[in-house]
Amino acid sequence: MRRVLRGFAVLAAVTALIAPAASSTGAAAAPAPAPAPTSSTRATKDIGFPGVYISPWGSAHVRVSDETKQWLQAEGATLGAIAPFTLDPDGYGFDMPIGSTPGDHLDSKGRIYYPGGITINHPASGHTFTLIPTYIRVMPTPIYSAGVLVDGQRAKDEVTVADSTYGEVIAGARPSATGFRLEKIPFRITQQTSDLITQYIGRPGPAAGTYFGTLTPNFDYVPTH
Repeated sequence: MRRVLRGFAVLAAVTALIAPAASSTGAAAAPAPAPAPTSSTRATKDIGFPGVYISPWGSAHVRVSDETKQWLQAEGATLGAIAPFTLDPDGYGFDMPIGSTPGDHLDSKGRIYYPGGITINHPASGHTFTLIPTYIRVMPTPIYSAGVLVDGQRAKDEVTVADSTYGEVIAGARPSATGFRLEKIPFRITQQTSDLITQYIGRPGPAAGTYFGTLTPNFDYVPTH
């Protein structure tokens, strides 16, 4: 019974955490249009959420979709992991531990920080893309964002790589033995990402809205305040 009550408390905390932002647009609303590529900082405009409690410990798993896998294979591109990220054995997913830069709270841009990153080696264009640092933004919209380096040179401070909706986040909320998890949240490629890929490989990348993959974060602590 104690675990059941704890599970309800966790789900209530998750709902309370994201419901205020979701209520203004509707939980099932479509993702907002991605920011223009010329202003990557708009994707993480300071929205004033310091002090919102989430979790000091945990990890997340990203698994790319069949569409993303097919694109990578067609391009002859491969993924790599930058520690402490670790690549799945088949090379089409990765684990990433939650960082502690903002302590046990979201930062002022509504983000959770994940140290490490991934690389995308694209032999056809001769480019290697590095996505680091890595963030999952919880509010005001759920997004996966990262800085972008091309061949080791900083190209963008932060790009909205993929986004999701609050309805899909809530649908995946589950209590766990040590806290809570959000099960297989679907994320879709943004126009910003599609344009950036096209710019560097010289032909269209995956279209905006393409199913990028799923995110399953595990938070190993129950929010208490």
